[in-house]
Amino acid sequence: MSIRVLQVGPGHGQQGGIASVLSQLARSREQFGRAGVAVSFFETRGFRNLGDLLAFALIDMPSFVRATIRADVVHFHVSERGSFYRKFALFVVARLLGKRTVFQLHSGNFERFIQDADRVTRLLAGLFIDKTDCVIAVSTPIAKCLQHWRRTDAVQVVGNMALDAEHGAPTATPLACSRPYIAFAGRLSEAKGLDELIRAVADLVRRGRDIEVRVAGTGDMLRWQRIAAAHGLDERVVFEGWLDGNAKLAFYRGARLFCMPSHFESFGIATLEAMFCGLPVVGTRLGGFLDLVEDGVSGYLVDGHDSRGLAEAICKLVDDPEHAMRMGCVGLVRAQTCFRAASIVDRYVDCYRRVDTRGRSER
Repeated sequence: MSIRVLQVGPGHGQQGGIASVLSQLARSREQFGRAGVAVSFFETRGFRNLGDLLAFALIDMPSFVRATIRADVVHFHVSERGSFYRKFALFVVARLLGKRTVFQLHSGNFERFIQDADRVTRLLAGLFIDKTDCVIAVSTPIAKCLQHWRRTDAVQVVGNMALDAEHGAPTATPLACSRPYIAFAGRLSEAKGLDELIRAVADLVRRGRDIEVRVAGTGDMLRWQRIAAAHGLDERVVFEGWLDGNAKLAFYRGARLFCMPSHFESFGIATLEAMFCGLPVVGTRLGGFLDLVEDGVSGYLVDGHDSRGLAEAICKLVDDPEHAMRMGCVGLVRAQTCFRAASIVDRYVDCYRRVDTRGRSER
């Protein structure tokens, strides 16, 4: 018997983060179908203005009711702030309609969001996590964060996929580059550690390393160009903009290493993409990096906000290309062993079967 699962997450042109996760799930429809799971999608819009709030109430809510009626399980992909409030409102509707529900957290900053929130929000978070039928975290540290809210069963860990990198990396043509470069892919923000990366590279250039950083992602590019120029790196920090498909794979494969010194990171899809492309990783000792990177084996993990430690880790890989290549090969094997799309889909299917079986036994 087919289990009908409604995936609920961002749409309406939103990029990155959970939107990328849902895109990967949509591309895995055939494998879900072979396992007896029919997936459909409901797109939510961001709360950028009053018009979005009205559209959520007047358009999204009725559409969600119609989509939920046809589903057996409703899977909510949740982050903090607006994402949390939208998904909680829809969760209440799904429960009133008698549907089984799955809560999946994609935010590495959720614990701080709840700590800084008002009492009502903390109460809603507890209800959402404890009363849903299954809770999924994208990494082990995030699961530990959620477990103290979960009084019934354990939080499940299901990582993310990187389909393009997993299947397309061997055929991508590397970028031509005159000097070795460090690849960074993500939002252009302090939270992703871009400031520490720029300072670390400035330190290494002063020490005679001929390197540059290539940045793929969206954000306030002009601001970061000014910051790079202030460190004397105007010609050594190259902003590529948003990349996808073969262009993104070529971006990874042309690099010496991948660096993402995030201040918090729930999983790190870009890190997994880089691993599938054979790159060693320099990241921070937190969140999803702890599941992805074997410190000292497939890359290096440093403390957050530590530009000096970051510089030393990068230096080890820049100065010894063969060492960097060996680490990248180990990371590729780890990605293929632990994070293949087929095994990730199987974990989702197991969760849905347990939830659906429990629901049928209670009826």
